This record gives sequence, C-alpha cells and structure tokens, in this order.
Amino acid sequence: DFIQGVAVTPNGRHIVSGSDDKTIKVWNLNRKEERALEGHTFSVRAVTATPSSSHVASSSEDCTIKVWNLDTGKQERALEGHADYVSTIATIPDGIHLVSGSGDKTIKVWNLNTG
Repeated sequence: DFIQGVAVTPNGRHIVSGSDDKTIKVWNLNRKEERALEGHTFSVRAVTATPSSSHVASSSEDCTIKVWNLDTGKQERALEGHADYVSTIATIPDGIHLVSGSGDKTIKVWNLNTG
C-alpha cells in the first residue's frame, strides 16, 4: 500500500512508516527485522519519533493520534480532539509535547504523558 509518512528515530536504530493499509511498520536496523503496529481504522498519514527514541506517534484519517512504545510495540495512548483527519505531526524537542495539524484547519499541542 501507499506509504504516507516516514521517520527515523534520533538514535538511528529504527525506521518507521505509516501507510494506507492502516498500519505503522517499524524496522529495527540493528536486528534487520520488521513489525507492524495496528490500531488505526483509516489510513495513517504521518509518523514521528520522540527525541528519546523510545516512542513513536502516528496520525490518521480516523482523526486520532496514537502513541506507541517501541520496545513493546503496544499502543500507550490515543489522542483525540481533531474533527477531521490528522495530516501532520511533529514532536517538540522537550520530549513531552507533540504538535498536530488537521484537515479541520487547526493546530493542536498535546502532552504525550497526559493527552
């Protein structure tokens, strides 16, 4: 399926992609392995990694942002509040906040720990 977004963790150990098949793929470059993270109900539009490289976030046409633990592959948080697809996301260097832009013509700042 069509890949919408790609990110590399700051430590250079993982490449992360989001695609139209609703999945996030994570490639561990040290172990040469791949795994899929599933939880979105529509296409994944963007992905980003935290400065610590411990988590990635994904945004989707399902109007959500999901935060994933890279060690476990588990979803830790779902951020909801946009009224339309979330087209872009970026982590802030403090490692605590994430910024999102949406088709609803808003930008939101999120706390990754509390939502």
